[in-house]
Amino acid sequence: RESRFFTQGKPVKVPQLRHPSASAFIPETELVPIDTDDEVERDLFVEAYLVDNRVSNMVRLMGYHPRYLTSFLRFHIYLMHHDGPLPVHLRHYIAILAAARHRCTYLISLCEATFQAYGGDPIWLEDPLRAPKKIRALNHVNMKLAHQPWLVKPDDIRVNCVDSVSRIVLCFRDLLHPGLDSWSLSELTHAIVILAHYHSLAGFALGCALNPEIDSREGHVVSSPRSSESSSPPATPPAVASSRSSQGGGISDGENQHSETFGFQSVMEQLKQIENNSLDDAMEPTAAELEKQFETETLASAELGDPQPTATGTSYISPRIAKYIEDPDFEHQDFARRGDFSGVSTFRIQDFSWEDQGYSLANRLFPDIGQFLDDKFKLIVNLTYRTFGKNEEVDTTMFRRAIWNYIHCIKGMFHDDYSYEEVNKMLHRDFKKYIRNVTCFPERTTIDDFNAFLSGLHYSEKVHVNLLVLEARLQSELLYALRA
Repeated sequence: RESRFFTQGKPVKVPQLRHPSASAFIPETELVPIDTDDEVERDLFVEAYLVDNRVSNMVRLMGYHPRYLTSFLRFHIYLMHHDGPLPVHLRHYIAILAAARHRCTYLISLCEATFQAYGGDPIWLEDPLRAPKKIRALNHVNMKLAHQPWLVKPDDIRVNCVDSVSRIVLCFRDLLHPGLDSWSLSELTHAIVILAHYHSLAGFALGCALNPEIDSREGHVVSSPRSSESSSPPATPPAVASSRSSQGGGISDGENQHSETFGFQSVMEQLKQIENNSLDDAMEPTAAELEKQFETETLASAELGDPQPTATGTSYISPRIAKYIEDPDFEHQDFARRGDFSGVSTFRIQDFSWEDQGYSLANRLFPDIGQFLDDKFKLIVNLTYRTFGKNEEVDTTMFRRAIWNYIHCIKGMFHDDYSYEEVNKMLHRDFKKYIRNVTCFPERTTIDDFNAFLSGLHYSEKVHVNLLVLEARLQSELLYALRA
């Protein structure tokens, strides 16, 4: 801001950063600095820069967890940039369609820029109806995977009734029919992994309120050199500024604060009891009892209700995003309320699990992708620093497992070796609501939601929770797709 810029003797307007932090929910001073002295984190930032010509706001937040970021970058670079069945520009166009299901302008902007940088036709961005029929044929699968993945079936064409509206359900066999507009099995697998990856990534971006990058249209303001010299840095949004005094990541006033403070203390007590082996040695529940617990939990999740659309939520969709969305009214419907007409039964993990079927099938259809995914799943499930807020040397295994299995429960997936009573012990009602919202309606997440959930946690731990949500959702979508 201290430099003057002139072209042929005339001042040039200078773009300035619109947002002071990578996240609208987390102050910049709480993030890992770009010029960090930590060698591992610095090398990861360099690697990200060499691929995308930036250290993105998404990478900045993931920088809290270097081991996870290492695995994430390996997977993401392989999926979106290395040799594969689909050309790079097409991968990023598919990613745009996926991010648009949750109105995620952050990811849409990044992918639009990369799409054009790799030779993509800008006409596709102006009018998606002018994209090849082969690409547009993904819209139905994209829609179902994002919001109701249990509807994904291998049938050729099937007419379902959803919310009393008759819809044509286009499924995988129809996409694979012979012809110029058909997909090879490897291409379709590549496309499906991209869709699932960007659905879950949109949840992370919106759940943590990633701010636009400076070179996106929403990420900067333009002013003359003179005004930029005299202007002060952009002001911190009041919502973020008010949270800085809280070491736990922000606490909202009133009832929510009391509720989630109680929730944090309740979880901490449960974790201490586990550590001291003082939980009741009750008899192992029977198979019928476990299934009943699952059904009860799916109904309880449905009773939490959907979040109200925010100012930037689904009540209004800007034309820039709307053009990419087919059937914007199709959204999450609770699995417990799917109705008998759908012919959908519970997805039983013992019949088709990631470890026994998904991993090997993904690797066979798209070489090595299963290994990259498996590494990422295992890492985030086992990632721990043995802390919980200010408490140290805490075993959070049960807490992390409850988050993972609760998200699978929301998606209609039943683990027959898991007691869903653990979910109620580990996850307070308001915390469940936050997890459900970020999983199903991330575009409606507010700073009050973020600040209020488990208010004793640090910002890095809240990002950790969002990464668990990301990966559990990703695995659930992939399992439905691979089974089909």
